[in-house]
Amino acid sequence: MAARSLTLLLAAGLLLSVLSGCAPRKGTVMWFEHSTKKILHGYENPAGHAAYTLCLAKNEYEACQLAVRFTEDRTDLTLTASAPALNGKTSNGIRVEIFNEHYIPVTMSAPFLAVSPEEDGRAEEYPDALSPHDAPVSVPADTTQPFYVLVHAGREAEAGDHEVVLTAQSGGTVLGEAILTVHVWDFVLDDTPAMAAVSDISRYSMERKEAPSMDAEESQRLYEKYYEFALEHHVNPYTLPYDVLDDRADKYLDDPRVTGFRVKYGDDNYLRAVAEKLSRKPEWLKKAYFYFLDEPNTEDRYMDLVQLSRHLLEIFPQARIVSPFFVNPDMYLGNDALDYCFGSVNIWCLKLFCFDRDRPENIYTAKQLRKLAPIADRLAERRAMGEDVWSYVCWEPGEPYLNLYINMQGMQHRLIFWQNYLLGANGFLYWSSNYWDRINDPWENGATVNDLSPYVYGDGSLLYNGSKVGVDGPCSSLRLEAVRDGVDDYTYLSMLEQSGMAREDVLKIVKRLTASLTEYAENDDQLYRVRYALGGMLEKTACNLPG
Repeated sequence: MAARSLTLLLAAGLLLSVLSGCAPRKGTVMWFEHSTKKILHGYENPAGHAAYTLCLAKNEYEACQLAVRFTEDRTDLTLTASAPALNGKTSNGIRVEIFNEHYIPVTMSAPFLAVSPEEDGRAEEYPDALSPHDAPVSVPADTTQPFYVLVHAGREAEAGDHEVVLTAQSGGTVLGEAILTVHVWDFVLDDTPAMAAVSDISRYSMERKEAPSMDAEESQRLYEKYYEFALEHHVNPYTLPYDVLDDRADKYLDDPRVTGFRVKYGDDNYLRAVAEKLSRKPEWLKKAYFYFLDEPNTEDRYMDLVQLSRHLLEIFPQARIVSPFFVNPDMYLGNDALDYCFGSVNIWCLKLFCFDRDRPENIYTAKQLRKLAPIADRLAERRAMGEDVWSYVCWEPGEPYLNLYINMQGMQHRLIFWQNYLLGANGFLYWSSNYWDRINDPWENGATVNDLSPYVYGDGSLLYNGSKVGVDGPCSSLRLEAVRDGVDDYTYLSMLEQSGMAREDVLKIVKRLTASLTEYAENDDQLYRVRYALGGMLEKTACNLPG
């Protein structure tokens, strides 16, 4: 029955992609693309349409892109959105924002990307940084320029089709119009995502790029803006704006959008005070975690991890402890790292490719391969015991695995979260959102980890300093938007399972897009058809959802 319903809803999704629109002025081409498409300046789409249907739940963000191309230079192009209207009346609870897309120079290079020998080393520019479209922009002739159109439906938004007209103008002349239909499903996403996504925001990097001379008060104000911006994108910065023992931290501890925060490993008195405070509310305990040792890669480092963890747990038995790892040495008594750390770690965070059933050598030594069950099965046992399983990516892995490189496609970012659902993982860790220490300007240079490789772009950098474009606070990226959308997708899948659908049937839906860590859809239409199906199914079962 579930499979038949999905087929019917996929057909409905196909109908949504049959688009029509208004004819633009001669010499102007305008068309919509999905938000996951990375649109290069040379890209043209003769089959593009001037209308698009965007579907989302209440209390959700979703986006599309409007691309423009002209036969002559345009030096003062503006793109505006009309007030959303439902049945001819102004809509309540629908907000539309338009962003400029900025391009970052990259070099397409193996082994991080699966490029052919002919393409290896090719220079290119990829869109990533987003800034508010609040002033005219220039678009050279015969150059495709996309704009990111972000829609938010509030809890109070009315279900149905809301029409928005996007108008391109130059020199007071209307060059073309495009019709955006915002279809709001009749169900609401909870403020708390179904999975945790955590990442660092460095005050040091923020201060250096925003204003090196800022004082402590200004740094605090700006960090709070960065923190709030990250929360809006379902990303939880490691560090709260205030120490957990500070009463000013309580509003963040109580915020339903906060799914995780790191507690520092202080002296014993500090740890006792933290344990006493966090024990006041069960939800505070569920959000707090300790992360004091990163990527242990030798037997000695794992021994350090266990020793520190055991001391912490003696003082704070309910402490949650994470230590991301991808190296699994043979430990004494025949243990591997997973067995050795049992009882000392309770958030198991492995690099994404370690879960690959087809390549167990990614995490197992030859000795371990002969005697141990697949790592995914062993971690599933940990989940069944009430522990957490997270995945992470950093400057690796590259293709054929998914990651958050600037010069990957948006599908390769968003499907990370579908793979997390496939794996049974309930969290994602990304080491930094603003690592700009090794570059002068992230708007001009995306090679953030050039000490590791000059051909990895955007690693540890999902944000851009707003001071570059006159914004008080951070600017987003196509990749950060994909993270938010991916977390929402994960929530959709979880809601479907909570509504009563068997997990095996939900996984059948997931496998339409990603059957394994190296098998995933590349066609954007395919993602949106499945997403349309999910939304339709949830709308029908909304009355049965918990809460």
